[in-house]
Amino acid sequence: MFATQHKRSWAVIAAVALSAGALMLTSCTSTAGGSAAGADPNAAPKSAGGPYGTFPGEKLTLSRWAGDPWTSGQTQAAKDWSSSTGGKLTLAAVPYENLHDKQALSLSSGSDYDIVYVHPSWFGEFAKAGYLAPIDKYLADPKRNPTGFSAASYLPNVLAQGKYNGTQYCLPDFVSTIVVGYRTDLFAAAGLAAPKTVSDVLADAAKLNSKGGTAGIVMPGKATGAVADVFGSLLTAQGNWWYNAAGTKNTLDSTAATNALDFYTSAAKYAPTGVLNMAVDDAATVAAQGKAAIVVDTTPSLSALEDPAKSSTVGKWGYVPLAFDASKPGGELIYWNWCISSNSKSKDAAYSFLQYYTDTAQQAKVALAAATLGATKSFYEDKAVTSKLPFLPAVNAALSNSNPQPSLASWPAIQNAIETSVQQAIQGSKTNAQAVTDMQTALAALGK
Repeated sequence: MFATQHKRSWAVIAAVALSAGALMLTSCTSTAGGSAAGADPNAAPKSAGGPYGTFPGEKLTLSRWAGDPWTSGQTQAAKDWSSSTGGKLTLAAVPYENLHDKQALSLSSGSDYDIVYVHPSWFGEFAKAGYLAPIDKYLADPKRNPTGFSAASYLPNVLAQGKYNGTQYCLPDFVSTIVVGYRTDLFAAAGLAAPKTVSDVLADAAKLNSKGGTAGIVMPGKATGAVADVFGSLLTAQGNWWYNAAGTKNTLDSTAATNALDFYTSAAKYAPTGVLNMAVDDAATVAAQGKAAIVVDTTPSLSALEDPAKSSTVGKWGYVPLAFDASKPGGELIYWNWCISSNSKSKDAAYSFLQYYTDTAQQAKVALAAATLGATKSFYEDKAVTSKLPFLPAVNAALSNSNPQPSLASWPAIQNAIETSVQQAIQGSKTNAQAVTDMQTALAALGK
C-alpha cells in the first residue's frame, strides 16, 4: 500500500485484479463552481447516518488504488451516496505501482479528478504543489456535518497527518499500526500473565519456544517496509524517532536504536526458520495456523487470526501495544489520506462523500470486511467492531503516542538501508552496534 518499500501483498493482486473500467459507476465530467446549479450542499441527510447535501446531476471521479480488499466497501458507499444525494461517483482505480504517477500527471494538467487517495509518501508533494483543496471551512461548518461532528471527532494524531503548513487538506482512512498478539491459551497453560513490555514479550517467547512444535514468536523480517514499521514503533515507544519535524535532521538516538535492534535480533532466535523472507501476511498466517505463540504485526494482517476461514486459533488471542515502559506504549501510525483536488468543480459534493465515508458508520462497515481501521474517536468505542477486531483497544493505546509513517521523498532509499541493517544483524553478518551505525549513516540522506 505504500511506495516500493511499503507494499503489502495486496499490491500484487492490484496489478491484475481490477481496472478503472471494472469500477465504473458512471462516466465523469464536472460542472462549474463549488456545486452545480440546483444543488444544496446544506441539505440534511435523507436518512439517519446518510450523507449531507443534494447534488442532482453532479458527476465526480475518485482516484484510488485498485485491487485492495476494501474496494467493495467503498464501491457500495459510493452507490449509497449517489442514491441519497443524486450525484454520481466514479471510482477510477489503477494498480498501486502506477497510482502516484497517474495522479501527479492528471492533477498537474488540470484533471477531472475530484477526490484522490493520497499516500503519505506523496501528500507533502501534492500539498506543496497546490494540487489539493483546503477543507477547514467544511469541517467547521455545522450545516455540512452531523451534530457535534468536526475536526475534533478524529484522533488528533491521525487527523494531523492531513495538515500542511497549518491548513487541513485531507481526512484519514486505512488506519493501522503495529501491535503484539499472544496466545491466551498457551500463556494460561504455562502460567504466564499477559506481556506488558517488550522484555516480557522476549521472556515469554523464550519460555514458549518449541513447545509442541510452536515457535515462540513470529514477526515480519522481509524488507518490504514492515521491518521499518516495527522498528519505528519500537523507537516511538521510547520517545524517539528517525528525524525532526521538518524531516531534515537525524534524531535517531543510538541507545533507543540499539534497544529496538536488540529486541529484533533476540526475537529472531525464537522465530520460525525463514523469518527473513516473511512479509506481514506471512507472519500472520504462521500465527493463525497455530505455529507461533506470539506475533508482532500490522493490524490488517492480524485480522486473519480472528477469521475462521483463515485461522485455526480464532478466539485464542489477546493483544497489547508495544511498550518498553508499560505506562508508555507507542506505535507507528500507518494511514492514507482522502483529499479533494484543487481542480474539482464539485468540491461541496466531494466533501459530502469524504465526510460520509470517513465517519464511524462507514468505516465500521469497511473494518469488518477488510480490517482497515477508522480514524474517528467513536470508531474505537463501537462494540460491534471491537467484538470482531479485539485488537482495537491495543491500537487505540498505541496511537495515543504515535509517529506517522515517513513521507519524505528521500525515505525509500533510507528505509531500504535500515531494513538491510536489521536483516544483517539478525543474520549475524554485522554486530548490532555496526548495524545502528549504518542506520545513522543512511539517515544522512535526509532532505536530499
